Amino acid sequence: MTLIPGRILTIALFAAAILALALPGGANAQTALPGVSSGIGPGPRLVKPAFGVAGECQPIDFDNVEIQYYRGRGIYQLKVSGFKKFSNMEVSLSHQSYSRRPAYWTTVVVGCWKNFLVLPVPTPYYVTMPLTDFVGTRGVEIVGATRTVRRNVPQS
Repeated sequence: MTLIPGRILTIALFAAAILALALPGGANAQTALPGVSSGIGPGPRLVKPAFGVAGECQPIDFDNVEIQYYRGRGIYQLKVSGFKKFSNMEVSLSHQSYSRRPAYWTTVVVGCWKNFLVLPVPTPYYVTMPLTDFVGTRGVEIVGATRTVRRNVPQS
């Protein structure tokens, strides 16, 4: 791939703008220098970079939790559904690790985005997981951003 001089300049300006926004003081770069003051406080940041370039993950809310038993396979299936903030967010279930089997095995509903570009459109999600290895002696505990739900799982 050959880089055109104009494209190199565009990439350099974009990187400099991102770096300036990431500094303390945001786009008002002179407040980031020690001993230099313009006499006014830093202005409002027009762009707030909320995500890293590599992406970020955080717990998200859920609306519904179901546990169903499948006789053919002889396993319980956990189903979690809700709405994600961004349409390009990937939702998964992350498990707590334990040295011994707890009463309720904690599973966190996590939403991840891969880069700093997001599409802020609320979109429904639906994730499932077999409960063969991640169930406590009494059941499971599902943790979201603002609430926690415990469900008992009958012993098979």
